[in-house]
Amino acid sequence: MTTTKTAPLTLERSAAAVEALSDYYQEPAWMREARREAWQHYEALPWPTRKEEAWRRLPLEQYPLDEQPLIIAPTPAKSQHDLPACWLSPMAPEAHASGMLLNQNGAVVHAVVNPKVAAQGVILTDLHQALQTHSDLIRRRWLQGSIARADFNKFTALNAALWQGGTFVYVPENVKLTLPLQITVGYDEHGGTGLHHTLVIAEKGARVTLLHDRRSKEKEPTLNAEIVEIYADESAWVRYASFQHWGNQRHIVSVQNAQLARDAHLLWTNGELGGRMTKDFLRTDLLEPGANGVMQGFNFANAQQHIDQSTYQHHRAPDTYSNLLFRNVLRDQAKTVFYGMIRVEPEAQRTQGYQANNNLLLDNAHAHSIPGLEIIANDVKCSHGSTVSRIDREQLYYLQSRAISLEEAEQLIVQGFLNPIIDRIPLACTRDQLKEELAWRFRRA
Repeated sequence: MTTTKTAPLTLERSAAAVEALSDYYQEPAWMREARREAWQHYEALPWPTRKEEAWRRLPLEQYPLDEQPLIIAPTPAKSQHDLPACWLSPMAPEAHASGMLLNQNGAVVHAVVNPKVAAQGVILTDLHQALQTHSDLIRRRWLQGSIARADFNKFTALNAALWQGGTFVYVPENVKLTLPLQITVGYDEHGGTGLHHTLVIAEKGARVTLLHDRRSKEKEPTLNAEIVEIYADESAWVRYASFQHWGNQRHIVSVQNAQLARDAHLLWTNGELGGRMTKDFLRTDLLEPGANGVMQGFNFANAQQHIDQSTYQHHRAPDTYSNLLFRNVLRDQAKTVFYGMIRVEPEAQRTQGYQANNNLLLDNAHAHSIPGLEIIANDVKCSHGSTVSRIDREQLYYLQSRAISLEEAEQLIVQGFLNPIIDRIPLACTRDQLKEELAWRFRRA
């Protein structure tokens, strides 16, 4: 059975749309029921308000929360121009990637997996198609152990009820990929509300690197409610590099969660460069002894951008380790909010948890940094800290005394500030492209 569609389908937010989606994608009965239950949560939950701590510093009233239509799987435009340029190569795709997938406006328009990788059971595909071929595997995670609950807030309920254009990544037990899997999610000016759902499963002993990029070209204020779920089973190693290049009219709520089993390792790099307003919930659950989670993030906000990020490192077992470092650069009238929390449960003895947020201000930008600890165990090593500062004038003077212009001197300092994080990104051409984009964004109009 195929779910390939070419004709567009436009829907309003309603219970009828839930049924229409399940019919359109010929979904199994359990997914239809899951959508129905999520829609009930959506109808029952109010939109968040500033009375709630997680939303207190976000001007949610500026979000386009009205009933924007959902445009489902329209006929895709010619789309490879939306792929990061360095991902396109005259060589065979297997020369620089284990697999590539481009999802545009809810439809897969470019997909390739190295045949040797596919022969090992690795899956990189549209989530709708995966429901036809791997329904039981997805159902087990979706219903029994879902970490992105539909009732978390109204945005997650909306996604769970009306998601479309999702991505499914599966790496079987003990399969170790040496080259990354690359995903781009894009919307053009006809794409409408974005409700993408990404599901990543790395089974016992698996190793995978995943590069996930997001791009859009909307012309009017548009809502984006995204969910990412990562499951790293026992002894699995997952490197997840997540980038956001949304257009300047997109208003985002992104919920990204990872669950780590015994001796699992996660290296998570998060980069935010686009969007008009962004609210991120980024969470790592360390469930069993030996789980190890490292998260590094960078943001470059300019103009009137607003980026609000809530991070959560949840230690639920002994002998676990987490380390988080986020660095923000702000210029013009931009604003960022970092609200971080390390929570250590009573049973999570011998935990090591660290958290740091550093902010570099230019112009009249503002940064709010609020790291926190909730420790209920008594044998731990945990610390947190933050800094907010402007560029050191002595550093600028030193560089200018070497015949470097003021703008170039500021740019060099910013690059040095962000490079320790960018240099951890696994693909060299992606690192180079990000550095070029940062330089471009730095130039004054």
